[in-house]
Amino acid sequence: MHELWSSASYEPHLLSLPFAFAPAAMVVVIAYAIVMRGEPLLRAWLLVHFCALLPYSVAMALSPSVTSPVAAEAMFRLAAAFIPTAAAAGAAFQLVLLRRRARAFGVFVVIVSLAWIVAGATTDAAVAGVYRLPAGLWYANAGPYAWLALITTVAVATPGYVLLTRAALGDKPSVERRQFRVMLVANVITYAGLVDVGLAYHVGVFPLGWLLSGIGSVIMLRALLFEDLLRVRAVDTSAPQLLLHLALAILIGWIALALIGPGANWWLAAETLVTGFAAVRVLVAVIGLIARGPRSNESTLDRLIGQLVTRARSLRDEPEVARLATDIVELGVGVRVSALIAAADDWGWSTADGTRLADELAPDPLLGPWLAEQRGTILLGELEARAPEELRAPLADVLARADAGAVVPVTSGDELLALLLVPAAKRVRGRALAFLERVSERLGEALVHARMAKHASERATLAREVDLAATVQAHLLPGRGPQVHGDVTVVGSWLPATRCAGDFWAVYQLGERLLVAIGDVTGHGVASATVTAAASAACDVCARRYGDALELGELVTALEAAVARVGGGQLAMSCFASILDPPAKTISYVSCGHPTPYLCRNAGKGVELHALVARGNPLGTGSAQAVTKPQQRALEAGDLLVWYTDGVIEAQDPHGEPFGDRRMQRLLRRIDPALTAVAIHDLVHASVAAHRAGRPRSDDETLVVARVRPQ
Repeated sequence: MHELWSSASYEPHLLSLPFAFAPAAMVVVIAYAIVMRGEPLLRAWLLVHFCALLPYSVAMALSPSVTSPVAAEAMFRLAAAFIPTAAAAGAAFQLVLLRRRARAFGVFVVIVSLAWIVAGATTDAAVAGVYRLPAGLWYANAGPYAWLALITTVAVATPGYVLLTRAALGDKPSVERRQFRVMLVANVITYAGLVDVGLAYHVGVFPLGWLLSGIGSVIMLRALLFEDLLRVRAVDTSAPQLLLHLALAILIGWIALALIGPGANWWLAAETLVTGFAAVRVLVAVIGLIARGPRSNESTLDRLIGQLVTRARSLRDEPEVARLATDIVELGVGVRVSALIAAADDWGWSTADGTRLADELAPDPLLGPWLAEQRGTILLGELEARAPEELRAPLADVLARADAGAVVPVTSGDELLALLLVPAAKRVRGRALAFLERVSERLGEALVHARMAKHASERATLAREVDLAATVQAHLLPGRGPQVHGDVTVVGSWLPATRCAGDFWAVYQLGERLLVAIGDVTGHGVASATVTAAASAACDVCARRYGDALELGELVTALEAAVARVGGGQLAMSCFASILDPPAKTISYVSCGHPTPYLCRNAGKGVELHALVARGNPLGTGSAQAVTKPQQRALEAGDLLVWYTDGVIEAQDPHGEPFGDRRMQRLLRRIDPALTAVAIHDLVHASVAAHRAGRPRSDDETLVVARVRPQ
């Protein structure tokens, strides 16, 4: 093995140059993976894959220059020993790229690979001597177990190939599928290099694996740079460039050493290598300079453009931005241009001082789409050549009203934002015109930024108003409880689907009686919350005004008036109002289009369920009072009452199946009569939440439970 590291075993040969293509490409890929920061597992397996491929590529590059058959045999033994490792790491990389769990597979293939590294590098299991090909380079003779190494390589590579091929060909079009396809092509070309196995059995005359692996490495490098294969978060390109320079310098130095011959002095060889590296460095620097073009010092006009960008960032008003731009133009070229700003929500226009133009003075709406497509200044003398015939007159009118000789459209994408009008008395040409057009570009960006900032501020204000409305609504409703009113304990909850809900409930003590009301306004948002606030206020006023003498008919009348007035006939509200009278052992109730509540009674052998059925129209329609009639039912000690809004029984599971009225009935029939109102309330809510299984609420959920004290 020591002959492998001896300089006497090598003599530079020009035939090594083409073979150096593959290791150079692999070194660049390895360098990129080393200096970038991305997905750690992908990066690790990629490094292992290419580091394991590198020995074979280096062996092929050095093969024409090796003079000792012993060194050549040691070199090919090392190269062959790492081939199964390269296949294993490549398969693991593919599995991680496909987001498949590859830990167990990785452990297995690492063990197999390590075994082959030891066996291949120290024995003749895979390589048994070398021979010279007709082209004059060394190649390995197959060892007694070379066939097993080949089978191992194919076996560990197959799982990744199968899954990658399925994803690359069968997935829906996406960025990931494009990555899979590029990866598949690169790997197929790289592993096609296994055709060189035939040379180990003296089948063939020239190796091709180095070329195929080099091409595969180049495709992989392209995938890393342009397809973001490793999901890069940060990249430092200095190290790959340095390694590329070094690789090119070595190639040039190798050529030079081969030309000057083996008898050159050591100092001449060293000087040749240094000169080669310097030549490559200068060449790359010159190419980069040519690509970047000449750089001029920043001019006064450039600084003015910078001031426009910097100062416009703090502005939120479009006229202010336009005035700033006109000031910058005047400072730069000595011309005071005027600006017209297009409204964002209609076809209107305003001046730079914020004055709205009258419709007859504003640019024709037909000009907008055409001007939005124009780039650069439009001169008055160019109208006939540039503008369509039907737009020449409207555009000429715009210029004439401003006494302008040129107009510069200010655009963003395909949207016209403003117009800069240059006075006809001032001749703007050349550098001044280019500056004006640059200002128009920055003005467009600034106007877009101002609009976005204004919209964000308006949305933040609206969000604060919605939060305030939700807070007010929450404080208008009773607390969860339990609330004890004589012999009756009430527990209620209100779970909105959005920040502002359309549900409400109320409970009031009327002497020895108790009023419980629950309602649901159509829709969501601030409008529905406003109606519920009005309904809650109406209940409060009725309870305070009538006290013990309150009747359900009077309450419905007040609610109807409140909902109709606030809802404006556009919003309706369902409602169920109940008056519990424990001394009289009765419950009176009315329903205005609301879901039917239940009265649960302990029947000894189980729970007896009674639906509190009543007919009535929703409130706010103008007909609720005429149709709604109070109903009455006996009330006994220990009875349980359950009110709810439709959001409870319409709660859907992930498959879209609602909780449903029958499921509610089965749940209530199975209730333990000894449970408290709080426990029963929590049980119902937990059942509904379990049915939704994490799915968001599609409607507000309001639930009220009352328990009459048992004797």
